[in-house]
Amino acid sequence: MRRVDLAVVGGTVITMDPDRRIVEDGLILAENGNISYVGSREGAGEFEAQKTLDARGHLVLPGLIDAHGHAGHSLVKAMGDRPDGNWLRVAEEVYFRNSTEDFWWAEARVAGLERLRFGVTTGYSMMGNIPRVDDLWPTLNHARGMGEIGIRDVMGVGPGLPPWPKTVANWDSSGNRTLRETDADEAMEMTREICRRAARGEFGERVTAHVSPSRIGDPDGLGAGELRRQTEAFVALARELGMMINAHAYKNNISYAYEHHRDALGPGTVLAHCTGITPEEVQLLAETDTRVAHCPSARSVVRGWCPTVDLIEAGVTVALATDGTGPDRTFDVIKEMRVAAIIHRIHEGDDRVMPPGKLLEMITIDAARAMGLEDRRGSLEEGKDADITLVNARQAHQYPQAMPVHRMAYTASGQDVSGVVVGGRVLMEGGKLLEIDEADILDTAQSEFEAMVARSGLGKELEIPPQFWGRARFREEESL
Repeated sequence: MRRVDLAVVGGTVITMDPDRRIVEDGLILAENGNISYVGSREGAGEFEAQKTLDARGHLVLPGLIDAHGHAGHSLVKAMGDRPDGNWLRVAEEVYFRNSTEDFWWAEARVAGLERLRFGVTTGYSMMGNIPRVDDLWPTLNHARGMGEIGIRDVMGVGPGLPPWPKTVANWDSSGNRTLRETDADEAMEMTREICRRAARGEFGERVTAHVSPSRIGDPDGLGAGELRRQTEAFVALARELGMMINAHAYKNNISYAYEHHRDALGPGTVLAHCTGITPEEVQLLAETDTRVAHCPSARSVVRGWCPTVDLIEAGVTVALATDGTGPDRTFDVIKEMRVAAIIHRIHEGDDRVMPPGKLLEMITIDAARAMGLEDRRGSLEEGKDADITLVNARQAHQYPQAMPVHRMAYTASGQDVSGVVVGGRVLMEGGKLLEIDEADILDTAQSEFEAMVARSGLGKELEIPPQFWGRARFREEESL
């Protein structure tokens, strides 16, 4: 008799394999952290499982992948979301001058918890709104927190945007703050240190890294020589370690990079947002096989359009991502399918674009391909990592039980996730977390948030402005 570590029995298995098989009343077996069988129960023969998950009444999917988000945001959320405020300014003030080791640890735990509850088994986390890499301790504590949750986390570390130098702060255990200045060279050197440690596995089995300059191909605030030197440095580091480059990109960034730093583009690079890009830049992404993480709920989509339909039709690999979690977003990557369908159908004036199958690919196999992980994740296939998400389909908004891919794309949400397996380890079953204390994570996050507000003096950013109610829009001049 065959003996396996895990059996996921029953349910509708949406494999996302090359044939896009959907198996009713399916079975998944896992051994040593990998999938060893996917198919009908009849085809598996006799087996004995150390652990069995009953998936009846569920949609069974590859573990979901969130190709772009940010560390730090889960303890800032909507602070600064005011007509007289600036959310990015508030976030940078917190991360660079008012965060502590416990802040980054508590934030990683609550962010990892949110992703886990939403069925995300692999997520990317840029270290701040622009990466903070002046020292090791933010990254070490982020990795420690994510390690406690048990999902896979890809830390984004790299040189931030100008102006340089930047004023950063370290806080000791007595609450005393020491300010100092850091420059772009120090940020690049610390990027090397962190990425090399990640490559050696020093952050734990499930925490890795990408080389992540905040923005690629952006000459603003840097001289051409300085930008070339920085770009050559992070491209060389990515090649040395076999790591992805993961950065933001907007209008003209791609064409500038193609003209001046072509090595920074290619299948080893994933670019988030790509809003405002030109038709010529769409073709450059296709020509170089550069990948894109499209964040349909991000505010950058308001300021400039991401031509996702054009990108896909040009042959570009595009993932959907959350850009989570603040100021007005969550890590619910399932929701992003519906948002993407709505906004692109409105923009194109065509309700045939972004069909359900493509939407589901964009948070599974396409997201894995964008992150350079398609040989291990993104589909339920023998030999791949046993990363599995179970969605409870026995609910009114999921009935009738037919057309499962349509139900996932159009009616499901992260709150429907009831089971999560990562590397064959069951982290959530029947909506219950098996390895972590949720109450402790939430209480610690609240405590660290309140401590951060107190030491930063940013309490005003939590107040409701007088023009909050009864208006169609914020008006900055009325906030005085």
